[in-house]
Amino acid sequence: MKFEVIGWTNYEDEKYPAHCGDYDAVDRAVAEAIRTGGFRFGGDTHQSDDACTPVLSDGTRAQFSFREWGYIMAEALSLYDENGPDYMAWYMDIERTLLDGEELMLPPAGVDESRIRPRAELAETFPFEVSPAAFDAVASGKKTVEFCTRENGLEAMCEGDFLLYQCGEKQCRVKVTSVESFPSFAALFGGDEADEKELRRRKNLVRRALYRGYDAPALHRELAEKYPNGERELYFVAAFTFARAGEEKA
Repeated sequence: MKFEVIGWTNYEDEKYPAHCGDYDAVDRAVAEAIRTGGFRFGGDTHQSDDACTPVLSDGTRAQFSFREWGYIMAEALSLYDENGPDYMAWYMDIERTLLDGEELMLPPAGVDESRIRPRAELAETFPFEVSPAAFDAVASGKKTVEFCTRENGLEAMCEGDFLLYQCGEKQCRVKVTSVESFPSFAALFGGDEADEKELRRRKNLVRRALYRGYDAPALHRELAEKYPNGERELYFVAAFTFARAGEEKA
């Protein structure tokens, strides 16, 4: 989905429904608005100011936790430490205003409601090369394709977007019918909600599409040891977002 920020309101403004899902696509849109507008403010101001909550082009408002907002600001402003995006830099304003003497830059209040569009008009099409056998299976409707969307930079794919399967001169445009995200490694590989068959499916997807042979449980253990408090798991949500396509053609 190609979301844009069309204005700013307050965190609890129910005139604009809260946006759910579409994590990477929404994060990218908000980060771009921050870069373009030159805005500088923390997660506390995002939640408390009258006009620091972004409204998207589908007419919804994007709400974030302090940590999530800090992560988006870090991505937008290219703030990194040895572990990746430095979300603590804008977790709260005090890190920049009192400690570093930096002034806040807040967006103008107001929403350009003339730019609100139906979700279907925001859909994107992602080209995807496949083998002849896979193409025939998809085109014939005999196969529902499932993959980890970190593959080939497709992590911003959303439900309602399209895949354009290509094999030589042949093409088949297929709608993404569902997207599933996991909040942590523990949620992906642990817990009682998934049976053995389901866990094997997830591990195979991650191994095949993301880590190219990396043992997924070993990766889980390695990161759990490196980040025992679990805070860094936030940055790997997109790595465990899966999409299904093939049930509806267009």
